[in-house]
Amino acid sequence: MKTAFSFFFSFLIVVGVCAQDELVSYRDELSRALKIRNADSIATAYCHLGEYYAYRNSDSTRYFCQEGLKFAHRNPDGPYLYLLNNLADTYTASGDFEQASHLLRQTLAEGIDLRVDTSFQVAVLTSLGVVYRRREMPDSALYYYNRGFDLLKGRQAYDEETHLLTSIAVLYANTSRIEEAEQYARRAVEASTRCEDIDMVFYAGNTAGSIFSLNGKYEEAVKQIYPLLDVAKRQEKPRFVLKGITYLLGIFRRMNQTDSIDHYRAEAEKLIPLLSENSAEVQGYREILYQILADMGRYRESLAIQKQMMATDGLASQTPADRLYLYMARNYHALQEHAHAADCYEQAYHVADSLHKAAIETEMSEFSVKYQTYEKELEIARLNEMRSKQEVRILQWILVAFAALAALAVTLIGYLFHRRRMRKEEELKVAQSYIEGMERERTRLAKDLHDGICNDLLGVGMQVQALLSDGEARQEVLQLLERIRGDVRYISHELMPPKFRYVTLVEAVEGYVSQMLLPPSMHVTLLQKPDNADWGRLPDHVSYEVYRIVQELLSNIVRHSVASEVRIEFLLEAHRLSLKIADNDDTPLKQPIAGQGIGLVTVAERVKVLGGVLRQTSKDGWMQFMMEIPLH
Repeated sequence: MKTAFSFFFSFLIVVGVCAQDELVSYRDELSRALKIRNADSIATAYCHLGEYYAYRNSDSTRYFCQEGLKFAHRNPDGPYLYLLNNLADTYTASGDFEQASHLLRQTLAEGIDLRVDTSFQVAVLTSLGVVYRRREMPDSALYYYNRGFDLLKGRQAYDEETHLLTSIAVLYANTSRIEEAEQYARRAVEASTRCEDIDMVFYAGNTAGSIFSLNGKYEEAVKQIYPLLDVAKRQEKPRFVLKGITYLLGIFRRMNQTDSIDHYRAEAEKLIPLLSENSAEVQGYREILYQILADMGRYRESLAIQKQMMATDGLASQTPADRLYLYMARNYHALQEHAHAADCYEQAYHVADSLHKAAIETEMSEFSVKYQTYEKELEIARLNEMRSKQEVRILQWILVAFAALAALAVTLIGYLFHRRRMRKEEELKVAQSYIEGMERERTRLAKDLHDGICNDLLGVGMQVQALLSDGEARQEVLQLLERIRGDVRYISHELMPPKFRYVTLVEAVEGYVSQMLLPPSMHVTLLQKPDNADWGRLPDHVSYEVYRIVQELLSNIVRHSVASEVRIEFLLEAHRLSLKIADNDDTPLKQPIAGQGIGLVTVAERVKVLGGVLRQTSKDGWMQFMMEIPLH
């Protein structure tokens, strides 16, 4: 177990990713998908955005899932089922358990009908169990958990195993079987060390920390939750941050650490406006808050939170109704409002099981004796009303300050975007200068080779012919000089740019390939699509840069690979030019784009100048360079 926890914390250290970069990547993915109008790509992009916002903003997740379902095809390999499942989770998060269970049952039926992998079915069954547990229907929850376990047997589905074990641990904790709950929680944390879903790591770790604290293992609980809270903040996931803070507040309450409670209460209040009031995280925080307020003797404020929770019919509540009525009764008892206390005890009696009845009757008798203090409670109510008015005025000032901060944030974000755009423009100028300087140097070298060395070699040949009397030796020397002169001329012609006024890009590439010195074992195939494409409409600068790219990549393949087949494919569309160069040598890349090869760095710079996208992959024994260049 020590090894599992050590790995768990090491995993958290390396998991901190830049949420903003991730979001930009998903937005770019959606933009590209919308441009090419591919329904599967659009649905997948919406699915990724929905998953990104899953623990940040449920409303955004719901929007992206609903939009994605408009494009998703009903098949087991696409994003259709994941969009349905994620949409259901948004209703669970907001406390609409009726709609959540309806969507989850639909997702499960669709998954079974489409014969989707059983791991996905386990995930849906576990989510259904969570919904029924939150609806205070433990028998139904256990039914779905059992079905999930039956499907999970013998499978290495660590994400789903972590989810299921953690959910069962919560169910046992809610039924006061804490020792068994801790066993399941520890098993869940151990499984999470092998899962890929960081959200499941959060879920398992936070739940384990909470259960440790219920067993009085406070130090272990705090050590379990602290690193999770830090990662949740870095990943900008307010739901997980608030959940972690709530668990810490419960621990510090039991440890009577007032300073820590005040600190984390302040942090929690900053997160509340970012989440739905009916979300499980907000309701969980409200539940620990009314207990803290009662400990502080602020019974009216504690009761106000409890009444608000009762008014929502227990949406997203973590506390069973009978226990909530008991907390209310204790508050009324402290306020000496005997009539209200008696009512709460009666409600608790009706909703509680037989194990609670004797304790409730005892507490009701104790509260009845103190009914004569009711008049004093009226004065407390008046003072609380005055305090509420003062809090309203403070809230108004807070709203004004928040609006000013929001305006400042908008200005700052605008400035940062402007700086980023200017930096990209500077990078493009540097790339253009680099390419232009290199081309000037290539032209100079070509002229020097052609006009200088070639002519010098011709002169040397004539002198050799005049000086050597041995005909056979003279012929050998002349052949060697002519071969060297031919090689120099080839290099000169390769360095010189083609004249696109007279030839098209495809014709220039065909000419280059036909004159290229290839190994005897290598064959190059050139394809162009469509057959009736008007290649003459390509701008000269685009043709020129793409020609140079083909030159560099082909030279790289000839120099560094052992390929026998090379394919060059051009695709010309209305607003885009696509190029793919592939060879059947998929050994580790000769010169990866991110490496130190000058040639491939130049290729990347040329693609950047054209505003295109360059990718490099290995698939089915073929190494592929693929690029897409927009045509404006």
